[in-house]
Amino acid sequence: MIFCKKSILILIFLFLILNLFLLMGSSMTVNYPLTIIDDTGTAVTIPQEPQRIISTAPSNTEILFALGLGEKVVGITNYCNFPEETKNIEKIGEMTPLNLEKIISLNPDLILAYPGLQLKEILRLRELGLSVIGLDPLTLKDTFKSVEMIAQVCGISENGSLLVDKLTQRVNIIKSKVRNIPISARPKIFVGGDLETIFTPGAGTLFHELITFAGGQNIAADLSFWKKVSPEFVAQAEPDIFIVPIGVMNQGEESKIKSDISQHPGWSNIPAIKNQKIFIVNEDLFYRAVPRLVDGLELLYGIFYE
Repeated sequence: MIFCKKSILILIFLFLILNLFLLMGSSMTVNYPLTIIDDTGTAVTIPQEPQRIISTAPSNTEILFALGLGEKVVGITNYCNFPEETKNIEKIGEMTPLNLEKIISLNPDLILAYPGLQLKEILRLRELGLSVIGLDPLTLKDTFKSVEMIAQVCGISENGSLLVDKLTQRVNIIKSKVRNIPISARPKIFVGGDLETIFTPGAGTLFHELITFAGGQNIAADLSFWKKVSPEFVAQAEPDIFIVPIGVMNQGEESKIKSDISQHPGWSNIPAIKNQKIFIVNEDLFYRAVPRLVDGLELLYGIFYE
């Protein structure tokens, strides 16, 4: 009798475990055809799990690789340079205008595009019967949404959620560190590159959001998006720290960049100049809506407070 009861309990336990695994399996399964609303506000239907993906923007390419989907990427733009494996992927050309003939020749079953520059081509590709998802994230939250959307469309929703959870935890650590720092104690930050024509990020840019999250005060916070400013604007704001982004389009030798900034007419009394608080950073960590934005956030916090 006792043996019988034990056997029943064991069977019930095994039944519950089996159901748990079945539930877990079903939660990770994506049912196709799948319809999502992309950042152009369009309902896009994906008939089956994508196997041949083209990315028409560096941000989309980075997300694909961060999700472990690099082997499915068959075409990228000339500007997609991260990670290292992108060197081995066929190039479709410039981001704008897109080479539609080249894209079609690669026989993609999914195209991840950037509406900010490619809306006309997106519409044309859709007219040709191709599945095109437009992604145009403007904030860190939007970026995480893009990660989850790409993961969902590619049948790996669980991977997307796990990646976003890890990134969110890192962001929250930085936010908790700066939460109680009074505004008066937060450094004033200037972001600028070319000293001939100074463009700096204002409100509504990823760079501004990262500066704020990292506990800095952007001297261009009252401006919108990227704005051209004068040397006098920078001098009057008296920033404590200069951040100089460099990349493929504006490479330079760091010591010369710092020297040119230090010797700029009218800037000798700026605190950042007097204290040599001039930092050269990789622009890709701040311009692209990708998981590496969190690396940029952590870098800024280190510059501001460590």
